[in-house]
Amino acid sequence: MFIIFGNRVRHTTLSTGQFYCPQCKTRRNYELRRARNYFALYFIPIFPLNTIGEYVRCTTCSTNFQPDVLKMPEPPAMPLDRMTLEARADMDSGTPIEFVRQKLINTGLKLDLVQQTIEAAAGPDRRRCAACDLTYRSTVQRCARCGAELK
Repeated sequence: MFIIFGNRVRHTTLSTGQFYCPQCKTRRNYELRRARNYFALYFIPIFPLNTIGEYVRCTTCSTNFQPDVLKMPEPPAMPLDRMTLEARADMDSGTPIEFVRQKLINTGLKLDLVQQTIEAAAGPDRRRCAACDLTYRSTVQRCARCGAELK
């Protein structure tokens, strides 16, 4: 019989909250996590050996940052930049481009600025639902209305 032992890294969440994510360029949820080495027997962590460190993980883009990122102030944004970021966040969460366009129109934004904001937020690659004829950002996999796979 062989005894298999070694060490294994475990990550635990210490706290959660919101911060300005430098990767997403907007406010996002985060997890403050700690990585520790554990003695493992048959691949099961038994007891902690040492702490490797702490890091902040954006729950949206999964990018890891040093804990100092929580102390960084959010940079001031121009109103149009803020609308573009909000439109991109809406589209990333699965909202069709047509719905985001209508939301911008309802805020009173002029049509040329609406189109400029949509182009900046959606990017050049888009996907379309064959059943509903709604347009989505390329990162979205399924239609929000009917659930069909996007092409």
